[in-house]
Amino acid sequence: MIPEEIAKRGAHISVAKDARRIPVNSVDPTVKNYHWGDMTAALFQALDDGYDTTVLLDHEGFVTEGPGFNIFAVIDGVVVTPRSGMLEGISRKTVMEICAELDVPCKAWDIPLNAFLEADEVFTATTAGGPVPVTRVNGRILGNDAAGPITATILEAYWAWHARTDLSTKIDYT
Repeated sequence: MIPEEIAKRGAHISVAKDARRIPVNSVDPTVKNYHWGDMTAALFQALDDGYDTTVLLDHEGFVTEGPGFNIFAVIDGVVVTPRSGMLEGISRKTVMEICAELDVPCKAWDIPLNAFLEADEVFTATTAGGPVPVTRVNGRILGNDAAGPITATILEAYWAWHARTDLSTKIDYT
């Protein structure tokens, strides 16, 4: 999870230089697992380089995920998230459903590194922290170091959905 103080200013991430996401034929990333050797190596490098966190590429050079979060990019007005190589998390699905409700184009796509590095906006999504704007990728400042308009709209809708009674079930713990 990205700490709240970092989420407020926007995360600064790096794309891992050397570590690659473990291949899907070795460990199935669609199943929550505790194999984090690749994530840990990449995260240590990112922290050493002054970033808050990292995102990994697969062995073909496509963006996958970061340690504990799904990743999204806004490219030419379309919200894109990796098609494979990552946990298909509930927050990822929720963001995609929010996009559908807001009529924001969204698709799962193999995101090449260059397209990701040139994206108009980037954000993460995790169950514990929701969507988190990314304001810097590999040192490149996005959106004047603030959340972009599509990210801000999705972020607002995500937290508004938490208050919707049609999307929750009250549990009595007594």
